[in-house]
Amino acid sequence: MAIRVAGLAAMVAATGPELHLNRQSGNVLGLVLLLLAVGAWAAWISLRNRENVLGVALALLVLGAAGGALAPTAPAAIAFAAVVGVGASMEFTLPVALALAAVEPVAHLVSASIHGAGYLPVTGSTAAALGGLVIGISRVQAIAAGEQRALVEVEHARAELLSERNRLAREIHDVLAHTLGAVSVQIEALDAVLDGEDHEQLHGRLQATRGLVVQGLDEARRAVSALRDDAPPLAAQLQDLCAVADAELLTEGEVHPLTPPASLALFRIAQEALTNAAKHAPGATVSMALRFTPGAVALEVVNSRPATDPGPLATHGGGYGLQGMRERVLMLGGSLEAEPTEGGGWVVRAAVPA
Repeated sequence: MAIRVAGLAAMVAATGPELHLNRQSGNVLGLVLLLLAVGAWAAWISLRNRENVLGVALALLVLGAAGGALAPTAPAAIAFAAVVGVGASMEFTLPVALALAAVEPVAHLVSASIHGAGYLPVTGSTAAALGGLVIGISRVQAIAAGEQRALVEVEHARAELLSERNRLAREIHDVLAHTLGAVSVQIEALDAVLDGEDHEQLHGRLQATRGLVVQGLDEARRAVSALRDDAPPLAAQLQDLCAVADAELLTEGEVHPLTPPASLALFRIAQEALTNAAKHAPGATVSMALRFTPGAVALEVVNSRPATDPGPLATHGGGYGLQGMRERVLMLGGSLEAEPTEGGGWVVRAAVPA
């Protein structure tokens, strides 16, 4: 608004003295035309942000006609053509904008013939109108591009929020489902022991339950550490995991640090694979391999005995285990495979970019 008002004041300051210096051309008519142009410009300023299309078109039409009629006696009025071009191209479609922008050059041509002036200055009105059209169209395109960028940013933020929600859902599953499921089993066992009043067995069950709770707390701390980017190296985490599960760990390649999301993803996949092996192939030999390459890190978990469940790889926590594995690696641009081995066992392979 301030820029448009300042432009109007500048045009009045430039055109007024020209009318005063050209008294022989008729100051009264020139003053009337200037007042019409000023009034039309003021009307355009007040109407352009409202839904009054007809009013805006009429204001630009009067502005162009008054400016063109005034141009032979006040050449500075040619600039009104640029204003009409800018306003028309920003408010209307291109055909309508071209029609409105052509008003001033036509009015200039008619006025020049009446005053007996040369027609060469009409090219100035035409150039000003075209220049205004170009400026207005560029402005419209810039505004549209800005709105598009804003929409992209909103969609990006929404996608990040959805990704964060999915990640937190996976963490809740991985941290709580295993531990709480095992605690539930222990509580059922405790209930059976209480019926027989075997105090020694009861003590052992309580110790096992306490160990599961401590394990759950460790898992929660591990998740928090990953969020804070201060988790221990992946190989050390997997070594502790294998020690608990009585599995073998083989590390190959030159060990290099991983991003916290990649490290946490591979740890959770290893945890899920070991849990599935213990559930569906109890007593089986389980081996784990962690392979470092310059471009990726791969994890492989194999159990050597057929699963007791002939169906697909089972999951914990309502079937989200395998789904969580896949989501983790896909979010990182990696891959995951889970399939039977030739010996009747089961293998899980995952790879993420280094």
